[in-house]
Amino acid sequence: MRSIYKVFFLLLGMFFFTQGLIADEQTELKKHFLSKIDEVILIVEDKKLLKDERNANIVKTLTPMFDFKLMAKLSLGNRWKELSQADKDKFVELYVHRMKQSYSSKIDAYKDEKVEVKEIQQPKEDRIALITDLISKQDKLEIVYKFHKPKKQLESKDNWLVYDVEILGVSILKTDIAQFKEFLQTKTITALMDALSKQS
Repeated sequence: MRSIYKVFFLLLGMFFFTQGLIADEQTELKKHFLSKIDEVILIVEDKKLLKDERNANIVKTLTPMFDFKLMAKLSLGNRWKELSQADKDKFVELYVHRMKQSYSSKIDAYKDEKVEVKEIQQPKEDRIALITDLISKQDKLEIVYKFHKPKKQLESKDNWLVYDVEILGVSILKTDIAQFKEFLQTKTITALMDALSKQS
């Protein structure tokens, strides 16, 4: 009977230890995320920087936090398997450039907004969602950053990486998946890459 109690308390102890680790990871991720936002704000507010230099610095600051390669892969769904390694590399390159351009184009709209993390969800051990509010004087915009933790840390990348962003419930990744799927119903992947290349 005593052995049963020992096992029970051992399992209970492991549960609370694990919960503690999860809470620590969430706290560290939140702290790291907000520090990145602070870095971006400092760059945006630096009036000495030219627009292109400013945007390049912001992209450089945020790139280690994003898993663009995974986003590119997921955006093609099963069609990803059809690509040669050379075409996979090319598609990732085009996708990353498109994402960076998209982010840079939105920087000019920044008008003293503040970012607050209002909730943290962890549906799986290797998945965390930071639910944030982008707060301005007139409005409040909910943005959800979805992170995953690779089994092995990627070179020049953070431990937790963004693989999708939802703005007012609209997923960037799901939007790309839908757009690319529609395009590929009548055209080839080569044509898609040509189209992405022209956006560069």
